[in-house]
Amino acid sequence: MSKPSPLHIILLILFAAISCSTLPVYADQYADTVLLNGSVYTVEPGTNWSENPREAVAIKGDTILSVNSSSDITKYIGPKTNVHDLAGMMVLPGFIDSHIHFGASAELTFGVNLSACHSVSEVQQLLSNYYSEHPDIDVIRGFGWNYYIFNQTGPDKAFIDTVIPDKPVILISFDGHATWVNSKALEVGEITADTPDPEGGKIEHDANGDSSGVLREMAASNLVTSKVPPLTPSDIEEKVMDVLPKAAAYGITTADDAALTPGMILAYSHLESQGKLPVRIFGEMVAVPNFGTEQIALMELEQDIFSSYPSDNETSQNNDITLNTRLANTSDHQLKSIQNLKDTKGLFRLETGKLFLDGVVEGHTGYLLSPYTDQPETKGMINWNVSRFDEMIRTLDREGFQVDIHSIGDGAVRLCLDAYENARDENGKRDSRHKISHIQLINSSDIPRLKSLGIVASLQPNWFYYDNNFRNVSLPYLGSDRAEHMYTLKTLLDNDIPVAFGSDWPVGTDYLTFNPLDGIRTAVTRLPLPPDSPYKKPYRPEERIDLQHAIESYTYTGAYTDFMENSIGSIEPGKLADIIVIDKDLFTIQPEDINKAHVVATYLEGKQVYSDLLVTNTTEN
Repeated sequence: MSKPSPLHIILLILFAAISCSTLPVYADQYADTVLLNGSVYTVEPGTNWSENPREAVAIKGDTILSVNSSSDITKYIGPKTNVHDLAGMMVLPGFIDSHIHFGASAELTFGVNLSACHSVSEVQQLLSNYYSEHPDIDVIRGFGWNYYIFNQTGPDKAFIDTVIPDKPVILISFDGHATWVNSKALEVGEITADTPDPEGGKIEHDANGDSSGVLREMAASNLVTSKVPPLTPSDIEEKVMDVLPKAAAYGITTADDAALTPGMILAYSHLESQGKLPVRIFGEMVAVPNFGTEQIALMELEQDIFSSYPSDNETSQNNDITLNTRLANTSDHQLKSIQNLKDTKGLFRLETGKLFLDGVVEGHTGYLLSPYTDQPETKGMINWNVSRFDEMIRTLDREGFQVDIHSIGDGAVRLCLDAYENARDENGKRDSRHKISHIQLINSSDIPRLKSLGIVASLQPNWFYYDNNFRNVSLPYLGSDRAEHMYTLKTLLDNDIPVAFGSDWPVGTDYLTFNPLDGIRTAVTRLPLPPDSPYKKPYRPEERIDLQHAIESYTYTGAYTDFMENSIGSIEPGKLADIIVIDKDLFTIQPEDINKAHVVATYLEGKQVYSDLLVTNTTEN
């Protein structure tokens, strides 16, 4: 055997030194925070991360310094390092909710909560109590009523009139796609039997041809809501600050707020300027049908102010203020304030345009390829003129926007794909990462088109189970074949389609939640979330996915959707330290118990924004 060369000996010594973690760490390399003795699942793409957890993480400033064994990470511990012994607890990248409505929750959950009502009489009793307890309120608001508590005729203004005849009453359905009002509200909105349906909305009528008091979709609801005092940015800010700390406690470090009005934008801006955001917010700007492509100028202004890639020309553009009336329930003062905002370059960003193409199945406004089973005269409703919709998508794509489209029915999904394909054919292929949200129904022939067009499927796994809404709405409205083939998931992943998970909160079914562990549990089991649910079998068990893919859809794919996969979504050195600690290793417990685990610490860009039961010790070397 030949003797090793001097160079070979030097290399062996260096390798041994590295392997034994003996290389020195200088004082300016000490970590601010070290997590030791955990099960660190990096979710690093292209690795077997679910089978090979690391033990420890070092964080310096807003950045992940190192991910390795506990013995290796100890070299980053200095005199002022906060050290946490996790004792085997799980570490994951921060959760990303890719579709939620924190801002809209101020409007969708304002007033009396009707979500627990199972009859009209229960609604009337709660309204009566609220009316008595709030005598000085000019407008009575409520939320959460469900369609199946009514008979075939549906909600009626008379049900409210008998309790509150003298003040406008505005009650938003549990899904946010219908507004039930009384006669006084119809009067304020100047809605009569002869009022035509607005573009993108529907005014329901009773057997006599009069308005019944049900207004479908935003365009119809705005006929009333635009005539009453809107919630102020302060109202919205107060509500947002009620829920954002809960989001941090659930381990959510990034959220895509999927429909922002100017009032919501102002509220987020104010919170950002005060350093109060415990969650990174990617906002989506709503485009409405009646303004078409004319509103893009305002959307570009909003995007420039709050873009992660800010324009050199900050807020000096002189946009036509009349465009600012695109959202009827916001004031000129609020909209002018948006133009005067400074670019924060921080945790609040506007990148995406949002369109609502159809409605919901429970309102017979979700657009289907074939007619509804219980109402064979209709396939549902499209909120946009199809040619104007197609033009809007092409223009937004040409201007570099990411686009997110609300699409429930299989007919709406197909129209989305057609529009995205037309945009690509006209503008050329680019890394757009356009989204389709919800996809309650999809024709199997359209699944390959999602892949070929590079579409992200933004899904809400917390809906994927049998409940009363399935029994009372989906089954009779859609028929058994379609009702038993909703919420495709595994098939999409098997076709290499990126799937990003969100909650759509405060929209939901019988169990309102934005806890990602609830969504992960349902994606893996397809079993009901309510502990007392009478439904015991899984819904479409063939569409269950494994835990690894469920976690990826709540982390890395969410980051990819937000063009942030190089900064967040996995635990890798050099990335932002968006990290959570969970008290149980999800890979070691029963799938049904996943949501019994709890997040005990959340770090956003290295800052601990939530902590529970995690003891912090500062070393003294």
